[in-house]
Amino acid sequence: MGRRILVINQYFSPDVASSGQILKELCTGLVGKGHHVTVVAAQPSYESSKINGPRFENVDGIDVYRISMSGTRGRRNLASRCIGYIRFLLMSWWLAGKLISKNQFDLVVTLSNPPFAGVVGALVARRGGIPFLGVVYDIHPDIVRATQWINFPGWIFDLWNKIASWTLANATAIVVLGDGMKRTIIDTKGVRADLVNVIPIWAMPEFSEGQQSTPDTRNKYGITDDELVVLFAGNIGIMQPTDQVLDAAEKLLDMPVRFVFLGSGLGLDKLSVSVKERVLKNVTVLPYQPFEEFQNLLLTSDICLVTLKEGMERLSVPSRAYTFMSAGKPVIAMMNPESDVAQLVFKGDCGWVINDTSELASLLKELSENRDEANRKGLKAEEVYRKTLKKEKAINRFSELIFKIT
Repeated sequence: MGRRILVINQYFSPDVASSGQILKELCTGLVGKGHHVTVVAAQPSYESSKINGPRFENVDGIDVYRISMSGTRGRRNLASRCIGYIRFLLMSWWLAGKLISKNQFDLVVTLSNPPFAGVVGALVARRGGIPFLGVVYDIHPDIVRATQWINFPGWIFDLWNKIASWTLANATAIVVLGDGMKRTIIDTKGVRADLVNVIPIWAMPEFSEGQQSTPDTRNKYGITDDELVVLFAGNIGIMQPTDQVLDAAEKLLDMPVRFVFLGSGLGLDKLSVSVKERVLKNVTVLPYQPFEEFQNLLLTSDICLVTLKEGMERLSVPSRAYTFMSAGKPVIAMMNPESDVAQLVFKGDCGWVINDTSELASLLKELSENRDEANRKGLKAEEVYRKTLKKEKAINRFSELIFKIT
């Protein structure tokens, strides 16, 4: 018999935030396994232009309750986001408590948006006398401190860490994305190793075997048939350095190699300016594209590039690599070789792990002259994904964990 699950997270589809999209797919999968899922989320608020949805609706078998964000939509500034976080935390605590008192739930689940959502989950679970599952996709405050995104005084970070440690100490089980993250929360939060489960995020989207792009994709974006297309897609920010990639592009100006950057983030504008200043005619920079266009660009690429700043391998897993692998594309992992993605690429023989500009330029020059190796590793990438990372496998692991702790 399935379990009755209460999930708390600020973002939920149709919000474009990745955690909201992941959560929708996870909840849909759990409903398919026979569980009854109720979600407490905010009204669409990741983008300021979104309009409100119903306060309550059933979406694909999921009961969704939405909290009004009352003027705190969007991510235009830090103050607005923090006010929105606080509003959601208070209102979700009230609404989830109300639902717990009226319904018999077997489990409370939180993701890590906003950062203190786990506190609400732990308190609500304690009130209902039921287990609490903390799904940690962002390790706070560690990631804020490491990226220096906000320069809080040390005592604030210390207090924040104590709150995070208390939250995880009250979890019946914890899910993280990779072994590096598992080691970090054990070391910095005092969590018992046996409570931490590694369940990677699946590809978004998952591609069908042999799926192809539309024939005019290259021409539409000014890419010639002879160019080796290297795609960098996703967030472009502090954790995803691009300077060395542009250095490699400069070295390859006379080679048939096209770099395509697709995404958003704090670093996108800086990247665009740098490309213009350096007159890198072999680099194309695009904002987020409609879903179909993203698929076409990925499918028409030859190789996909994933970067991760040194030190971030213990705090983050660039899961976009799994989407690339699902599409049958080999991955260049430009990061610490001990990171989860680098280890997967190395052990699965589905790409390359490199350290610097010279290695990247040399590799791409070689591949532009002989593409057989890229094609071979692309087939391996798809094989590794289907054997170990498919969404169905992740949903099964979540469902098994839920039955185990309830």
